Amino acid sequence: MIAKVSDWLDARTGIKQWWSAKRAQAVPGHSFFFCFGGISLLIIILQVVGGIFMLFYYTPDPKEALNSIDYMSNEVPLGWLVRNMHRWGATLLLASVFTHLVTVFYRKAYRNPRELNWISGVLQFFVVFLLVLSGIILPWDWRAYWSYSIWVDYVATWPLVGDFMKAFVLDTFTIYRSFITHIVILPLILFALLAFHFKMVRKHGISEPL
Repeated sequence: MIAKVSDWLDARTGIKQWWSAKRAQAVPGHSFFFCFGGISLLIIILQVVGGIFMLFYYTPDPKEALNSIDYMSNEVPLGWLVRNMHRWGATLLLASVFTHLVTVFYRKAYRNPRELNWISGVLQFFVVFLLVLSGIILPWDWRAYWSYSIWVDYVATWPLVGDFMKAFVLDTFTIYRSFITHIVILPLILFALLAFHFKMVRKHGISEPL
C-alpha cells in the first residue's frame, strides 16, 4: 500500500528523483559545526508550529495577556509544554544562529563569492534577536514589564536621539503592536531573508573547511 502511494506521488511530483539528488549532495568535511544552519532552521519550524498553537489562546491585551498565558499553561492539554518549548526554543534559536555566524566567520566563509550569504545571515540574527525581544514583552508579567522598562531607559541614554527614541518606543510598542510585529512583520522579513540565504547557498554551495 505504502509503495503504491509512493509510486503514485513520484509519478506526479518526481519526489524520488528530487530526494535522491538531495542525498547525493556532498557536505564538505565532517564537522559538527556545519550542522548549526540546519539546526537553526529546525528550531524556526518548531517555533512557528508552537506559535500557531499559542495564537488560539493568547490575548494581546495588557489586562488579559497574563491570564491567557496562565490559562494555556494550566488548563489547555499540553499547553504548558508548548509554551515552555516556545520560550526556551527562542533562546536556543538565538544561540544556534549566533554559533552558525561564529563558525562561518572562523572558517572565513564570508569571502568572495559568499558575501551576500554572510550579510543575509547577520540580518537574520538581528531579526531573531528582535523576535526574542518582542516575544519577552507579550506575556506582560513582571519579567516583561522590567525588560520593557530597561530597554526604554536604555534608548533614552542614546546621544541626540535619546528623548525621541524613548517617546517613540513608549508610543509605538504597545502590547498589541508588539504582537503584530512578532507574528507578522518580523516573520515575513525572516522568511524573505531565509529564502534569499538558501538561494545563495544553492548557488555557491557550502564553503569548504580551512
